[in-house]
Amino acid sequence: MQHLKPWPHFIFDNFLPEGRLQNLQALLPTQPDNFRQDEDDEMQIRYKFLPDLNLAKFFLGPEFKSFLEKTTGLSLRINDKSLVQLRVMTPDSPAMPAHVDNQDEKSLVSILYVSPEWKNEYGGELCLLEEKSAGPFCDSSKVIAPINNRLILFCSEDSYWHSVRSVNNWFRYSIIMEWIIN
Repeated sequence: MQHLKPWPHFIFDNFLPEGRLQNLQALLPTQPDNFRQDEDDEMQIRYKFLPDLNLAKFFLGPEFKSFLEKTTGLSLRINDKSLVQLRVMTPDSPAMPAHVDNQDEKSLVSILYVSPEWKNEYGGELCLLEEKSAGPFCDSSKVIAPINNRLILFCSEDSYWHSVRSVNNWFRYSIIMEWIIN
């Protein structure tokens, strides 16, 4: 479903079939080690390639691409610099400050939340900000809970500021990928 405020984005709940989601969740580590973190990354993003090869092929395949193009009305191609990543935020991870996802080329960002049993007190919400000065606490923005099996889509734009709240007593796993807009 498309939403327009504070800027255009899409939210789809129950995106993956239950069996496929359960197979992926069985692969999620109970202790998130073996994740990479780039030394120069100020946001301290921890990631690794998606451990479910069949699901990675799905996210890189024609069926998902067709879904994205039909949903957004955009012509897309794979961003070969940013393949399918499994990311984790833990209670030790800092909140992500307000930022925009600018690449060398305009892109469509997709985020699929895969951690089960999210509760309000766990945090980790994505905040879509009307402007950078809205602050890290999402006071004047749209807050999107990282509910299990929720897919979020948005384009990278200079004015599409967003942040992520810190996580409490929970591991926030998400699958992230970007598609270049032709």
